[in-house]
Amino acid sequence: MNVKLASIIDPAQNTAYVVPAVALSMIVFAYSVNFGPLSILAFYGVWLLPFALAPRILLGRPGAVVLLLLLPFFFLLSTLWSDVPSATLRASIQYGITFFAGLVAARITSPGNLALGGTIGCLLVLLYSAVNWGYSYDYIDGDFAFNGAFSSKNQLGYFATLAIIFALSVVGVFRAPRMLLPMIAVTAATGFGMLWMSDSATSLLSALVAFSSMLFVGLVMLLAPWLRRATVVLALAGIAALVLAAQHLGAFDAVLAAFGKDTTLTGRTYLWNQAFEIGANQRVLGLGYNAFWVPGRPEAEALWDTFYITARSGFHFHNALIETYVGTGLVGLGFVTTICVLLVVMPLSAVFGRGNVGSLMFFSGLAVLFLVRSVAEVDFVTPHTVGSFLVAFILLRLFDHNRNVRHAAFLSRPTPSAQRPSLSAATGVFE
Repeated sequence: MNVKLASIIDPAQNTAYVVPAVALSMIVFAYSVNFGPLSILAFYGVWLLPFALAPRILLGRPGAVVLLLLLPFFFLLSTLWSDVPSATLRASIQYGITFFAGLVAARITSPGNLALGGTIGCLLVLLYSAVNWGYSYDYIDGDFAFNGAFSSKNQLGYFATLAIIFALSVVGVFRAPRMLLPMIAVTAATGFGMLWMSDSATSLLSALVAFSSMLFVGLVMLLAPWLRRATVVLALAGIAALVLAAQHLGAFDAVLAAFGKDTTLTGRTYLWNQAFEIGANQRVLGLGYNAFWVPGRPEAEALWDTFYITARSGFHFHNALIETYVGTGLVGLGFVTTICVLLVVMPLSAVFGRGNVGSLMFFSGLAVLFLVRSVAEVDFVTPHTVGSFLVAFILLRLFDHNRNVRHAAFLSRPTPSAQRPSLSAATGVFE
């Protein structure tokens, strides 16, 4: 059967390919532990195939691609000094492929198709959790929490948040066909229900901030370009003032109490202190990417015992920057900090220019979601996770958007010859 290349790599013609690919990716990110290596190979295949067929997808405009790939390359390079090189090599290759797949997807997937595929995939993920209907005992909180088919209520809340963002974006931003509205409504309703049932403070707070940022970007884009910068600066100053006031008045403690948390963030502050002590032993380059949480390491075993992690896996320092510091030191921390800064700078840069309002709202919401969650989770520095895939997608897409805006502005400027008066050959006068 002869398949046109455009039906795979052209964002205007490949809906039938990329929407199922995104949906499959969401399922793999959620349940690869349940479904095994074949599901991961399927994820690799659907995103590496387009690059194999048309390497120009990334090689045609390689500047931003090379810049973003510095992070996974450094993780791979840490194999050279890792004290568990086999674990570092394996995890860094897996992370590199996940991140690379996000870059490929960014070049061949339209924002609308990403939202639609994400909606379908997250709906299937949440329905699978609803069928399993699992609860787990949280030894730190001292109560039972609904976690569906996940091992953590935070992961359930995470995918519920993504489901809501995807679904609302499809209908409110990208204007889905009427025939999709029932499915979108079911996804949004299921997402809200699962988010509430998960009782995850991280998910609830990050969802609130993400939705607020989407609304804010939409309102700012209604203003004239010269007003946007002043509005954003005033909003950021206002937020900073509110944060300082909240800290001074003890509002943070009240918020934590409302979610049933204490000032230790259910043990996270102790975990972070331990991480700083461990990281200080290899401050510059770290122990090696993903080299800390391995069976047999005394410090890891002690933390597993402290937090009742009987499986001896699937645990982390609950902070993307701290996790990176332990694994890859100050150098790796610099790379991940740069990614966090880009998650702020790139959407703002796009907002100050010209572009599709809906796409910028969508990407801004996702960028803020990952940035906020990085305080308590490690969503985009681990392999086979939706964060690693989507952060690569968002940043490359915004790099391309800003580049296109600058290029269009350059082409629209009058040339030097057009700015000087010229002598008309026909009339002999200056025009």
